[in-house]
Amino acid sequence: MKTGTLILAQRYAKAFDRIAKNTDEAARNLASFEESLKSLQGISAYLANPTINSKVKENLIEKSLQNNIAKVFLIVLIKEKRFNLAEEILKELNILLDERRGIKRAQIISAATLDNATKTQIQTALENYFKTKLTLGFAEDKSLISGLKIKVGDFYIEDSSRSRLRELENILTE
Repeated sequence: MKTGTLILAQRYAKAFDRIAKNTDEAARNLASFEESLKSLQGISAYLANPTINSKVKENLIEKSLQNNIAKVFLIVLIKEKRFNLAEEILKELNILLDERRGIKRAQIISAATLDNATKTQIQTALENYFKTKLTLGFAEDKSLISGLKIKVGDFYIEDSSRSRLRELENILTE
């Protein structure tokens, strides 16, 4: 996703999240938004189409969904021609809910598939370092040759053969 689009999705997600007074209400609002998106799945391309009149799309949502905060929010997205961000907003809302619950997300990228014991060791080490519960996502990138990339919020570590080779190249070219 483009950076500008991600920033917009984050802004809309934060606005929607601020409506909730507490974590339980935020979880209910998120569930309502997710359920509403699922019920509109068959017509989401229609709703995201900028050439179709916004009033027609608003009426469709009015008739399709029950009255709740998610319905109002989806109508705002349609009026602002931002319905195409709905799935990304949903992802951002899940991140915000985790933050409310004191859970951080981490992305681990490795050169090879990691076994469960290694994943558990990584999770334990990171949770001890950050002193918080983490939800880990794992991915593979064969171009790393060996090693890991770890991203937790703004914290980033790259300990891979590729990064070491880059450092060596920089030293040799100086």
